[in-house]
Amino acid sequence: MTIKDLDLTYSAAELRDFIEKAVAQKGTQNQPRFYAVTGSHIYGFDSAESDIDVRGLHLAPAEEYAYLDTPTEEVTVNMDGTTDGFEAFAEVDLRSNELKKFGSLLAKANYNIIELVIEAPTVMNGMPLEIDSLQNLIREHLPLNVPHAYLGMAKSNYYKHLDPEKVEGYAPDAKKFLYVYRGLLGAQYVVEFEDIEADVFELAKAVDGSDEAVVEDLVSHKRSSDAEFVPEKLEERARNAIHDQFNTLDSFPDPDKSAYRSAIDDWMRTVRI
Repeated sequence: MTIKDLDLTYSAAELRDFIEKAVAQKGTQNQPRFYAVTGSHIYGFDSAESDIDVRGLHLAPAEEYAYLDTPTEEVTVNMDGTTDGFEAFAEVDLRSNELKKFGSLLAKANYNIIELVIEAPTVMNGMPLEIDSLQNLIREHLPLNVPHAYLGMAKSNYYKHLDPEKVEGYAPDAKKFLYVYRGLLGAQYVVEFEDIEADVFELAKAVDGSDEAVVEDLVSHKRSSDAEFVPEKLEERARNAIHDQFNTLDSFPDPDKSAYRSAIDDWMRTVRI
């Protein structure tokens, strides 16, 4: 998938200008390096109301880490309401990590960051060789603890939003069911194929025993219905699909990430130089 495949309000050039303004702010020496569109647009269930989630990495001067006030590890824009000065891009949520923070998330095998590197349509890439190298590095070491992270996300969202016993936070809408089901399918996918797939439709096609029809109906409901929550029959089908998939998952072995961590450190060094 490329940025041209997405139905976005803004062009790639407009998004790049936005990123430059947001990250390379006056008073900093931040260098925007790599950014892509993430979130529902790569999960396969974006709708007209979906924000455009842009995430990536920037570089601050390495010598700034020698001072008491070290570089800000993260730059965010429009994450909690519209940021002053960025009203023209109110639909875009930006999160930019400084390389050290980005590397620490990679070392933890954070699935959001790994999806960003491997799956997300690129908006800006000032380091194509380094990103290609990182993609190969990640694939060489998968599954790492990515299945654990997907499963943890799925369970957290289920207990927080889909457990009928939880009065506070209970919200059985299509988006919540899709987040949970995508997490469970993603966990199984990375174990079986030692690769990453973000799109819930592609996951449902690839993972044995998944329910493609329930994915289609949940996405259709999310995009076309004004109802806050899914109909009772669709809710029952979605819960059954989630329970079936959860019960097929075996326990995941704890990986030895020492070689992977060392490789990420080496990769960060080439980017920083």
